[in-house]
Amino acid sequence: MTNERVIHGVVGSVGFAVGRAVRTFDPLFVSFNLKLRPDRVRKEIDRFRQSVEKSREQLKRMQAELRRASGRESSFLIDAHLLVLEDRLFVDRIIEKIETDSINSEWAIQQVSDDLFQAYDRLDDEYLRERRGDLEDIVRRLLHNLRSTPLPPFKKLPYDAILIGKIIPPSTLFELRAQRVVGLATETGSPLSHTAIMARSLEIPAVMGVAALPEVSSGDLLIVDGDRGVVICSPSEETQAEYKSRDRDGRRIKKLAGASASAPSVTEDGASVSLGANINFSEEVRSAIACGCESIGLYRTEFDFFREGRQPDEESLVADYSLVLKTAKGAPVTFRTIDVGIDQKSWDGINPNLGVRGLRFCLENTHVFKKQLRSLYRASVNGRMRILLPFVSTVDDLDAACEIIMDVRRELDLKRQRYDPRVPVGVMIETPAAAQTCDLMASRVDFFCLGTNDLIQYYLVIDRSDQSVVHLYNPFHPAILRCLHQVYALLGPTGKSVTVCGEMAADPPSAAVLLGLGFTSLSVNLGAYARIKRMIRSVSMTQLRELAGEILKMQKPKEVEDKVRATVYRS
Repeated sequence: MTNERVIHGVVGSVGFAVGRAVRTFDPLFVSFNLKLRPDRVRKEIDRFRQSVEKSREQLKRMQAELRRASGRESSFLIDAHLLVLEDRLFVDRIIEKIETDSINSEWAIQQVSDDLFQAYDRLDDEYLRERRGDLEDIVRRLLHNLRSTPLPPFKKLPYDAILIGKIIPPSTLFELRAQRVVGLATETGSPLSHTAIMARSLEIPAVMGVAALPEVSSGDLLIVDGDRGVVICSPSEETQAEYKSRDRDGRRIKKLAGASASAPSVTEDGASVSLGANINFSEEVRSAIACGCESIGLYRTEFDFFREGRQPDEESLVADYSLVLKTAKGAPVTFRTIDVGIDQKSWDGINPNLGVRGLRFCLENTHVFKKQLRSLYRASVNGRMRILLPFVSTVDDLDAACEIIMDVRRELDLKRQRYDPRVPVGVMIETPAAAQTCDLMASRVDFFCLGTNDLIQYYLVIDRSDQSVVHLYNPFHPAILRCLHQVYALLGPTGKSVTVCGEMAADPPSAAVLLGLGFTSLSVNLGAYARIKRMIRSVSMTQLRELAGEILKMQKPKEVEDKVRATVYRS
């Protein structure tokens, strides 16, 4: 028997970590109201100002270190904290409290910050609510400096520590980066939070918004899986063995940075396979290229698009997309236009659901769609770009999108703005409707991507986030195999390339099935890259095609899976 339990959150930073939980408590202190004599008030104000200045110096040193460690694009995280210290509304109100009420600095800080915290909590905008964490971190730092206590409050951490808590300030994470922190999980937060951005910059796996985290205690064995957005408590020996195997594969990624990185993705019998990387955030591009990835097969742009919690301006997007292309160093990058789906929170007052997402969302919000398209085309002169349209279900929707694309290009021509007119445009197949009619779309686009995550759940009528039915989610189901076989049969004669981007491509047995069915272009998350390349180089394409013929005749998922695993993991 095992007490293993899987609790769900959202992906904050990709990768996974196995370690012991270290609970961080509320970083704010309990302050007491001390009444000051009139002659002590001026000295108390000076004491507060010294704390502000000391905090500012600490943050500037941290910013310089972060810039050296992670690049200029990550150091902006500290700017938000410095701005709080420059905010006269915040600092002057505290000084006014000290002066008017003749109270100590700690109590004045608590009074002012409590009012601001309540104001943050009333906000509807998720991004602005996340900025409460910046204020909490500054309050914590000011109080530490007033009391001359060291930051951070942790002296020694256990080997392979996983930080857990309601909130973990980004500065705490940065200051503890050298103390064997391998992962983190928080009750609150989202991919937009500064803690999540810091974790990505430091390449620390993170899962945010884990509601059941209070049930976890310090010392518990945990697995934080930032690829799936889950925390596994008290993992079984079988689960631990699985992640140890993944860890061994992950270590190969670093070794691939040398001569092995250029080793081709070729099967034992000489069949070439294109292997790219899926990314959610622009800062992951550098790691992907360092690992030897041939391409960025899927860049989910909505996370960076809404990083600031509001729609960015066109110039900012052009700069961001240009940087991605330049960082890719000539490798092709497939930019998926924004897909505000059911697993994302509301941004800018948009409350998406299953009905309005992907291309449907773009067609209903053409001002957003056109701005992103203009930005993409303007950035296209900086590298090899492809544009991918998500969640396409009908030819009518695709025709409408193609017309908007032509409108954007005509607009750029009129303004004499440079862009690459040869940028390929493709469609993501992730609904049964698209799978059945992809051949009808082929004449309108240049390539296809296959999103197996959504496709499987829609085909099998399974919500992947519902624990009561998630066990039924199975890529080896005969219906899924027949669907994939049909897609390949429909698109094969068109000559259009098809890249499989879902989790099915990231698991060696199911990826082997894809190869056997004819799909020779895969794109996977970075954590799976090494193990999929190893699988490709260890199998025979001829044998996999024979395997595909056999399993297409099978009736039960279990017999399919057993047959596939016996072939892929043959001794």
